[in-house]
Amino acid sequence: MFKSFTAANPGMKTYYIMWIGQLFSALGSGITSFALGIWILQQTGSVTNFALVAVIAGLPGIVFAPIIGALVDRYDRKLILMLSDAVSAIVTVAMAYLYFIDALNIWVVFAGVAISSLAAAFQSPANIAAITTLVQREDYGRISGLIQMIGSVTLITSPILAGALLAFVDLTTIFIIDLVTFLFALFTLAIVKIPAPEPYEEDEEGSSMWQEIKTAWHYLFKHKDLVYLLLFFCLVNLVVSMGTISIVPMVNFIGTEWQAGLVLSVGGVGSLIGASYLAWSGGPQKKIHGILLGGFGLGVCLFIIGLSPMIWVIMFGLFMFQFLVPIINGSSQVIWQTRIPPAMQGRVFSLRRMFAQFTIPLGDFLAGPLSDYVFEPIMRNQNAISDVAGPIIGTGPGRGIGLMLIVLAIFPMLFVIWGYMKSDIRNISEHNEDDDADKPSDNEGETPQTA
Repeated sequence: MFKSFTAANPGMKTYYIMWIGQLFSALGSGITSFALGIWILQQTGSVTNFALVAVIAGLPGIVFAPIIGALVDRYDRKLILMLSDAVSAIVTVAMAYLYFIDALNIWVVFAGVAISSLAAAFQSPANIAAITTLVQREDYGRISGLIQMIGSVTLITSPILAGALLAFVDLTTIFIIDLVTFLFALFTLAIVKIPAPEPYEEDEEGSSMWQEIKTAWHYLFKHKDLVYLLLFFCLVNLVVSMGTISIVPMVNFIGTEWQAGLVLSVGGVGSLIGASYLAWSGGPQKKIHGILLGGFGLGVCLFIIGLSPMIWVIMFGLFMFQFLVPIINGSSQVIWQTRIPPAMQGRVFSLRRMFAQFTIPLGDFLAGPLSDYVFEPIMRNQNAISDVAGPIIGTGPGRGIGLMLIVLAIFPMLFVIWGYMKSDIRNISEHNEDDDADKPSDNEGETPQTA
């Protein structure tokens, strides 16, 4: 999976250093995120408030995606990554102080999450675009696997660490841990060099940011197959976000904080194994099969998670769900890295995020009210639906969310069937017809490249 560090080329060595910093930063943020989520549930008892944090976390990066992408392509990507971490660190310090003086409330958390998420929105396009100028095209799949591994390790360790820490310390200590990881990430970025890409040939010298956004917009929408792939992810993300945001509240209704953390950690093990497979093998040879078949599997997993209140069944379903996610995302990332010229990747990837992920905050938002006011009341009271579904999935707290997951499970399967029926998706090109992505870079002899 990893090449020997000493034997690796300069670009891979640089990426490994960046990767270690990102891993520690993600761990700190994951611990804080889980702890804040539990704090909100304890303070309000509302799934809607819990889900609103995820909505606020997702919106800034989507709303401001075109501007973020243009800035990433215009300015030093290393500087952007460092500023992003610095802003998040400042927010962490502010929230730690407010908690220490007993002034932290849900509205402060909302504001802090909004600022941090806007800063973090620069991370993904800047990071992926930076990778393009560092590693060779044949390493795209493996690098995608390493990127997915960050999320996987975070899923495994963050809930367990947060749950264990909350038994002995308060949020102040957790904020401090998060701050230390941000500082470590800043250090790793400070010591590496990230080459700039060659300018895109259609970008005119002295052009405005809005003209550059327009160029990226036209580039994206002249590729019909990529637009249909965006539509597929848009639909799947809506359903999957509604399901995944509901898992912690469901387990919290039927179990303990420790069990909620354990369930997420088991899911993280599945994600790590999936990411490790991707990093080792590069993923399926035909990437669209990894996307579509994996999407169908997500539907099956949502069905399993909702089927029973038994913790081990939920663990198994989430394990398989998270195993598939890195393969789906990594396969998609390789297609986009291959198709998009390096100098446009900040803009196009941000547009990609805006269109493919704008349904995630919508799904996160819908999950709360649907759980609180529709599905949970149905399964906590006697009625025609609970009389039919109750003997199968059980009744009481948490079983309404289980029923919602079962209903949601149908949709990814239908979307996958549509994807295979649509030739633009089924036969999507995995080769770049533009010369820009094939020209060798003058930066340290590396080849420029690209969820």
